[in-house]
Amino acid sequence: MLDRKAFLKLLSGQVEDSNTYKSKLALLIVDINRFFRINNIFGYPAGDEILKKVALLLDNVIRDQDFVARIGDNRFALILDGVMNVGHAELAAHKILRLLQAPFVLGEQKIHVDVTIGISLCPLHASNPMFLLKECESVLHGAKEKNQKIGVSQTLEDEILSEHWDIELALDDALNNDEFLIYYQPKIALDSGGVVGVEALLRWNHSSRGFIPPNFFIPIAERMGHIKPITNWIFNTALRQGAEWTEKWGPLSISVNIPPDFILMPDLKGILSNALSLWGSDNILLTLEIVERSLVIEPEKSMAIMNELRDMDISISIDDFGTGYSSLSYFEKLPVDELKIDQSFVANVVESKSSQDLVRLIVELAHAFDMEVVAEGVEDAAVAQYLKKLKCDIAQGYYFARPMPHEQLKDWLESYAGAKY
Repeated sequence: MLDRKAFLKLLSGQVEDSNTYKSKLALLIVDINRFFRINNIFGYPAGDEILKKVALLLDNVIRDQDFVARIGDNRFALILDGVMNVGHAELAAHKILRLLQAPFVLGEQKIHVDVTIGISLCPLHASNPMFLLKECESVLHGAKEKNQKIGVSQTLEDEILSEHWDIELALDDALNNDEFLIYYQPKIALDSGGVVGVEALLRWNHSSRGFIPPNFFIPIAERMGHIKPITNWIFNTALRQGAEWTEKWGPLSISVNIPPDFILMPDLKGILSNALSLWGSDNILLTLEIVERSLVIEPEKSMAIMNELRDMDISISIDDFGTGYSSLSYFEKLPVDELKIDQSFVANVVESKSSQDLVRLIVELAHAFDMEVVAEGVEDAAVAQYLKKLKCDIAQGYYFARPMPHEQLKDWLESYAGAKY
């Protein structure tokens, strides 16, 4: 953990970057109230141990791009990079307060720690590192005088706080509260009508709002840094639940969508290896669905990682193909098993000549490189028939089945007799 001198140097550099790139950073100061009483009652060794435990707790709160330092005897500072507004900094403060509700256990002693947290943002409240620190210490002192847990700098500007404050706060604990679940949508082979796999789709059943659409909460989860643990949970849950149906129905693929930057994540292989070692089976083929823009950031590195994943018997699928950065210059190098045609092309394939030509081109191109083609968003028999005519391999959509919980999927598999088209 950084000391005060290293922290002040780092803060200066972070504030300079914030001013240069017009981004926001938040400074939080966490002060342990009446710390002298812990030393007096339990002794200085116990006080030192409490400081270590608080430091570890703060280390676990921050994201990879954030920093934490000890800047005083009983005072810590956090630099949160790239925050959207004061509300996001307050989310971090509330998380710290919630974690500190549980006492620290030292031997047979249970010691409760009470803190006050000050918050200031750069450049909203100050664009100079020393002024930012002074402002944060000032609001911390003011919060202590008013017996408040959190103090926030005020500004003459009317900052627009997130209109989804309650969602962001609830999302922070959604995993711990078992509010996430997975729905599965079957994937059907168009030549035989048989089920060849499922796509795992995340759903959030909020305690008071009910089901919240993924396109609403997933961007929030990505912005708040929650998407990594959520995706890890999806891997483990989908593989565990999948074993329940593949035992009877034989080999099925389970497709999981991963965020664009995940393919470059250093510990992705470790996360997948752990999940497969716990829940994998010979009847489950794990497929990762990535979007085309994932390949543009560092294409050579991305392709090398995809090759390593395929060596682990993990298949790679390019989702929404045709809507991103498709280029024949890199297409022949792609270590990919499957292309998914975006539903915007699929929906009009019967009526639209341009959609027909595009789908036919994608199918022929994919087959030339030994890839399968999946059409998503198939909603009626006419579209399914035309896709079969174009020699598309696999389809999924409401015509075959809506996404469903895993228990319902088991019943659906029992009753499914193949598509009639």
